[in-house]
Amino acid sequence: MHSMKKLLVPLLILSIYPSLVQAAQEKFPSRPIKMVITHAAGGSVDLPARAMAQYMQKYLKVSVQCDNMLGGGGRKAMEYVFGQVKPDGYTIVASAFPSRLIGELVYDSKYKMKEYVHLGSWVGGDYRTIFVARDSVFKDFRQVIEESKKRKINVGGGGGLGSTSQLQIVYLKELVKLNLNFVPFDSDAEVTAAVLGKHVDIGTGPLSGAIRNHKSEEIRILAVHAPKRIKEIPEIPTMKELGFDGVVIPYGVGAWAPPHTPKERAKILSDAITTSCKDPEFIKWAEKSSTMLDPMGPEEFYKVTLEDYRSIEKVLPLLKKEK
Repeated sequence: MHSMKKLLVPLLILSIYPSLVQAAQEKFPSRPIKMVITHAAGGSVDLPARAMAQYMQKYLKVSVQCDNMLGGGGRKAMEYVFGQVKPDGYTIVASAFPSRLIGELVYDSKYKMKEYVHLGSWVGGDYRTIFVARDSVFKDFRQVIEESKKRKINVGGGGGLGSTSQLQIVYLKELVKLNLNFVPFDSDAEVTAAVLGKHVDIGTGPLSGAIRNHKSEEIRILAVHAPKRIKEIPEIPTMKELGFDGVVIPYGVGAWAPPHTPKERAKILSDAITTSCKDPEFIKWAEKSSTMLDPMGPEEFYKVTLEDYRSIEKVLPLLKKEK
């Protein structure tokens, strides 16, 4: 019996060995990759995410399939990719930052941004704006302030609770002292539609989408939460110029893989993002769509997350107050 066991062990190893070698040598990627998008189609997360997916598949040589997973201001998708998918590189998530940290810190979500594998970002410097319909009674931001002394101003924000919109609303209510009623939507496209349909008084959203609509004369931007005026819309004042310091709100879009994703696979995905950002056709798409490109590799992207932790924790009591 003992000799039989000694014979079976090598045979077992030999039978398993080919599958181990095959797994080790498996080409990645060899099948489609799923990109889970945290917000609705047509918004400021969805549009650049789908554009990136299109160019990533060009370099990965496999399709990158987009799947919009709505809920909880993006938290549902982040929790799903964080803890419910196999960390093999075949499922990643695209979303906005710093809103993902708001979802984690304010709502005690079941994901930790520090533990996510940061693949890289491509949208950046896309500061938040305040806008109205072109025919609105509000011609400038001062008029909004004066009106809010008389009544609550209905303001739309994309992404819902736990999003960058909520951070912006907190700043406007607590630091600018506007009397606001926050109306959350799933996407910035829905916010614009609500503003144009007079369902809300004013809208908030990232610069890229606002500029597209501003140029088409559908809406009028009243102010930008940026450190200086934006060259594409030099006539629009910053919040600091209007007398409100400390309310700069950067906005970006990036991608993450689940914790424990193999480093070599994460690098392949990161390299595809980096290469896509340098593609002349992708750059041309960004210019045409007024998308602010400011690419970051995985290391820099992770450092920004750590910085965002520190900045958001400063206003965490205010955010929780609005929970």
